Amino acid sequence: MAYTIHYRRGMAMTLPHQPDLVSGAIGIGLKHQHADALLEIDSGPDFLELHAENYMNAGGPVQERLLSLAARYPLSVHGVGMSLGSAEGIDPRHLERLKQLVDTLQPALVSEHLAWSRLDGHSYNDLLPVPLTEESLEVLCANIDCIQQRLGRRILVENPSLYVRLDALNTFTETDFLDRIIERTGCGLLFDVNNAFISAANMERDLGGYLADIPWHAVGEWHLAGHSLDEQASPPLYIDDHGSPVTDAVWHLYQQVIRLAPQIPTLIEWDNNVPSLTRWLEEADLAHRQRHTTLGTGDTAPFVASRAVS
Repeated sequence: MAYTIHYRRGMAMTLPHQPDLVSGAIGIGLKHQHADALLEIDSGPDFLELHAENYMNAGGPVQERLLSLAARYPLSVHGVGMSLGSAEGIDPRHLERLKQLVDTLQPALVSEHLAWSRLDGHSYNDLLPVPLTEESLEVLCANIDCIQQRLGRRILVENPSLYVRLDALNTFTETDFLDRIIERTGCGLLFDVNNAFISAANMERDLGGYLADIPWHAVGEWHLAGHSLDEQASPPLYIDDHGSPVTDAVWHLYQQVIRLAPQIPTLIEWDNNVPSLTRWLEEADLAHRQRHTTLGTGDTAPFVASRAVS
């Protein structure tokens, strides 16, 4: 069985069938220390998400294990190093490595951050904020177009967590900026609920107004994670550190937004202080219970991840 993906320039690619993401799927991140157990357990997560850069150029036993996982679980590939906001364009070597990984794994979802991390050939180990300007919009759209053309598929772009005010530079609101990117490129939105909470707190943003303007029709994935509070900062600063369970405040926000796109898959991130697989799956089970409490549904109809890009 195969399915066809169309994107906005009219190109179509026929790809081998992959395991479907069910409606409302709950996934966890793929960590090397859990890989063997994930292949052995009877009841695992609905899908796995891996960081692209951890598996570029993987070979030998690592690739064999990854392919075994791909045969059992739907996969999501999440990039952290493409530097979508870089004015010097996409690094062609990095893009080719991503294409090779995507072609090999055929993941249900591919995503990247709305950020930049490369300048004058130097890569920074951080996701740096993009000014919300017309110039940045042109850069981002060109870079997203470049990636989608090379991959032959739609990608999702993640809303940022904010720590620095760029109000003096910004000429768009974040939601208007996201909407224009989506309209111009046909990409989707990875809505990180934890990022939305953190940005609202750190930027003293009206969270209700922000949520009212999000282009919910374009959301293709939810992210949930824990955060910390740096009380030594002035004023105190929320940090998106992915090092703890999801907080009650973020669960509450999740319950609000999933009503707007209930079929979308959810990823539980936990990248620091990584727990046991059992504990992580407990957090995924909590997400299922939150969904059931909020939506009152056990729907398992297939989720169509590869929506056409107009």
